[in-house]
Amino acid sequence: MDAGDSGELTGIMARLRSGHDVLPFMTSHYPVADMQPRPMPDDMQALLEAAPDYQAVDPGRGPVWLQIASGNDAAELVVYRTRASGSLYVVAPAREP
Repeated sequence: MDAGDSGELTGIMARLRSGHDVLPFMTSHYPVADMQPRPMPDDMQALLEAAPDYQAVDPGRGPVWLQIASGNDAAELVVYRTRASGSLYVVAPAREP
């Protein structure tokens, strides 16, 4: 995580925690208390950007819910692009200890 993004992401997560009980990540929902922002992996970002209806996430606007559907399957992500670095983050379950 970019050091300049830390405070901005803390505020975004506080906003998400105050407004939601659960958040989606891929094909499941998780308690919002167990979620944290993580830098979006390059391969995941490339996959999203290759989608024909993808619209770039504006820095500081969001968080944005994205749904990826293929056939009978769908996955959902909550993403945010920071103002400070312009990096794209995905809200994902916290790592196991």
